[in-house]
Amino acid sequence: MKSKSFFLYLAAFLVLLIPSPGRFVYGFTLMIELFFLTTLGTLVLILIKKLKLVELKTVLLLFSLIVITVIFRQIFILLYPEVVLTLGFIIYLPAISTFLICFLSERQEFETKQLIIENIIRAVIFFVFGTLFFLFRDVVGYGTITFFGKHHQIVEKVIFDSEQIGIFSFLASVPGALLLSALITFLHLTVRKKFKIISNYLQQ
Repeated sequence: MKSKSFFLYLAAFLVLLIPSPGRFVYGFTLMIELFFLTTLGTLVLILIKKLKLVELKTVLLLFSLIVITVIFRQIFILLYPEVVLTLGFIIYLPAISTFLICFLSERQEFETKQLIIENIIRAVIFFVFGTLFFLFRDVVGYGTITFFGKHHQIVEKVIFDSEQIGIFSFLASVPGALLLSALITFLHLTVRKKFKIISNYLQQ
């Protein structure tokens, strides 16, 4: 992945990760939304190419992603209204992330099959990483795991006594998410640099 693409994906994901609540149930909801937006957005992009409306691609994609987001929100209002009310405007952020991640990268000229594969792979990677990110914040920050329960309720499983991990509650906050994201980014860049050095050495 080129540096420009990496920072594009990073910015797109940080838009979603940082302002989101530190509870797993909310993060998992956003990851589900991101996955569906990426999948359906890819199909919309293919349809746009089939209809030869490439000139209107940006407008049509944004409109489609917003419509899909509104439908997703309405479904969750019926299933888990507390999740939607807590997320507020954040539930619209996956649409922005999806647009940046999948449709503003350098490589735009894909065949249909390749486009689907590329975007699905991205969606899976971000789903796994985002899910682990929110799970870590919930467990370490609150000592709990929150998830969807019966009768439209959110259930909370206590893992640790919150008083024993109070020092880590910072990680569940927005500044904590920013710090955690910065540490992960630093680690990723450091590992990439090491691999690049090794690769250049082996090619000599």
